[in-house]
Amino acid sequence: MKKNKLIFLSVLILNSILFKAQDSLVATLLGHSGPINSFDISLDNKWLISGSKDETLRLWNLENFSNTKTISNFGYSVKRVNFNSKGDKFLVATYEIFSEFDFAKLKKIRTKKKAHTTFLENCSYSPNDEFIVTSSWRDKTLVIWKASSLKKQSETPEVTWVDNVIFNKASNLIISGGHNDMIKIWDVATGGLIKQFAGHEDWVYDICLSTDEKYIYSGSLDKTIKIWDIASGKQITTLKGHTDGIICIDLCKDGKYLASAGIDKEIIIWDLSSKTIAKKFPAHDQTIMDIKFGKDSNTLYSASMDKTIKVWKLNLPSN
Repeated sequence: MKKNKLIFLSVLILNSILFKAQDSLVATLLGHSGPINSFDISLDNKWLISGSKDETLRLWNLENFSNTKTISNFGYSVKRVNFNSKGDKFLVATYEIFSEFDFAKLKKIRTKKKAHTTFLENCSYSPNDEFIVTSSWRDKTLVIWKASSLKKQSETPEVTWVDNVIFNKASNLIISGGHNDMIKIWDVATGGLIKQFAGHEDWVYDICLSTDEKYIYSGSLDKTIKIWDIASGKQITTLKGHTDGIICIDLCKDGKYLASAGIDKEIIIWDLSSKTIAKKFPAHDQTIMDIKFGKDSNTLYSASMDKTIKVWKLNLPSN
């Protein structure tokens, strides 16, 4: 009897969490005719740009949730979009190339052709906007470019498909995760390997740094998020809650919460102080490909293979 009562209470609490989260859906952005691969949000949090397998880039007004402009002449799936630190330019990655756009005019400034030999999996600016890093899978390389000239700065001796790569704040290091189930830290100037972290049992799809840059968070197809201490190289803990592979993670601006999503179509919000689930809820009809917090921890955006972008108000505790 006692056991049944505990099960009932657990189900009741879970249903309460799910209901509150689902009740917080603010808007669903419709317009793409194919799966959405990536999106980014402007610095003023008024605009969102999204890239899709439908070979288009769309600009969304986040004040009225309307699609104000569509750019459709890419010819290939748009794999990645990313703003620079000033918010006046953004990068678009497709097949073999990446392009830089002026955000105010929504005009292409320049294009780097034959950056890789197949689709780019990542294309992003360094925090100081001095460099651009790109990754691919078939040619198995990470390339660092001088942003001013688009000339190659360095290239890593990577030998596996890299799904994501990020810079540290000083822009002198890049951290990558890929299909060898590992996280690696590289030197921007030389492309040399500095440190690597092993522990996942499947592909590492996404990574991010803690706000103080002492820890790496990594999301994997092994259904877990791992937290790594950069200085010691040791694994701190493993976060478990997803029932299928994790594709995307994001840290909120104050570093208190981490969002994760992926193949199980659910979003989990992790309280990093207690390393527990703050919220968990079904969010999309198909795999979630990208997720990002807005200007605070209570605004969240998610994009999916179901061709939609959703906007959520989470009502999380302020801690």
